[in-house]
Amino acid sequence: MRNNRAYREPITGPVGYLTDGTVMRYKARGFVVWAARRSHIRHPVDFPPMPSDKPRRSLADDERWRLAHRFLHDDSIDTVDRVVGLLVLLYGRPLTKISRLTTRHVVQAGQGVRLALGTHPVDVPPPLDRLLLALAEDREGPPGLGRAEQPWLLPGFFPGRPRGTAHLRSRLTAYGLPSRRGRNSALKDLAAQMPPAVLSQVLGVGIKAATQWADAVGSARTEYAADISRGRSSDSQPNKPCPSG
Repeated sequence: MRNNRAYREPITGPVGYLTDGTVMRYKARGFVVWAARRSHIRHPVDFPPMPSDKPRRSLADDERWRLAHRFLHDDSIDTVDRVVGLLVLLYGRPLTKISRLTTRHVVQAGQGVRLALGTHPVDVPPPLDRLLLALAEDREGPPGLGRAEQPWLLPGFFPGRPRGTAHLRSRLTAYGLPSRRGRNSALKDLAAQMPPAVLSQVLGVGIKAATQWADAVGSARTEYAADISRGRSSDSQPNKPCPSG
């Protein structure tokens, strides 16, 4: 009975963690709405909209290419960090998919290297090709575990599991690369260069997501062109005479 009485008492404590916490808080929305309708919560709770992969927050172009240049040419950076950073900045790969890449995704084609991200493998430029081959041939896995038993390009610290996304994210953050913004920047750039169907095939992005990226980039271009047009139109107008006193 004591537990039942406690359950019936309205929740009056702070609920800030529901509005300021991690992305997992969005999963609690249904329960919170139910509790509020039954007066179990006295304080109103406003859930912000679920974040999306639309290009709302991205790196500036110069910052993106500065980071890409560093990951490409700074040999003092660990090979894992260089590969992960470049896959984010150049190909817009999410960390969840990067962590699950296997050695079979790295394909040697003559003198070059291809990476199978979608249905059509992409040619990998140097020195990323060399870095990928290095990981495929000598992967860093947990001590005492045979390399041949590890299919992952980035073996984790537990047998049979890939490197965790939280671990990869923290390593990129140490170099000043927020993974989501870096990915958004790359996808914006790529969506401006190829149609959605090609983007989907090359990167393994869903056709719906690829179309949304293309639409978003197209809208931004349209707004920019309109701003330029309005600016030119106003510049071409003759100066109005000042009213005389």
